[in-house]
Amino acid sequence: MRQFLSGALPFYVLAGLAMCMYLVLYKTDLFDLNAIVQSATGSWWFPVFMFVCVLLESIFPYFGYFPGTALILMSVALNPKSADLSVFAVAWLAIIVGAVLSYGQARFFRPFLQRVASKAALSRCEQLFDAYGPYARVALFVHPNACAMYFTALGLLGRSLTRELAYLSVGAAAAVGILFVVVTRIVSSVGPTDDGELQLLLAAALVAIGTLVGLYAAWRPERVA
Repeated sequence: MRQFLSGALPFYVLAGLAMCMYLVLYKTDLFDLNAIVQSATGSWWFPVFMFVCVLLESIFPYFGYFPGTALILMSVALNPKSADLSVFAVAWLAIIVGAVLSYGQARFFRPFLQRVASKAALSRCEQLFDAYGPYARVALFVHPNACAMYFTALGLLGRSLTRELAYLSVGAAAAVGILFVVVTRIVSSVGPTDDGELQLLLAAALVAIGTLVGLYAAWRPERVA
């Protein structure tokens, strides 16, 4: 069970945060996010707006779960014509910049971690990363928050950033591309609207991926023995 939770829990936490944002954004009267995104969509500053939102989502842990991906989904759902190459490019770039910043701040705090954590704990983290690190790259294809967590762990363990940049570039492109493909398919069948179903779909996908990762971790416990 411990091995299962070690793999699945990060994705479950992200799914829980996505559900919290769903409740805040769609089940309260704090503000009308649909109206905000609809007014921004198609304007000259929309790519900048998208870059900032996704960047905040891609920096861990300061902003927690910022709904940058939700804004991508909504921009496509509310106005499919706005989902052009510029939006794709700025979202891709924001994920990369956010992951690199997450790595940098983790390297900055690494000396502090070495002072407060025992050598046994650090050694255990190294073993886990050696065993499951390659599979953790799946996070790069899933969600900016998960991507930021991976690069934070990379920095805290003092691993090289250079060799991971190729994975980051491909993973960020795949993540944003999958979002566009899935959402445009949905929009083509149900029309340009968004009442939170896309956020629920994202949470369900995170739960499914976390379960698969957890089952794999439980299936191969000998790798970290």
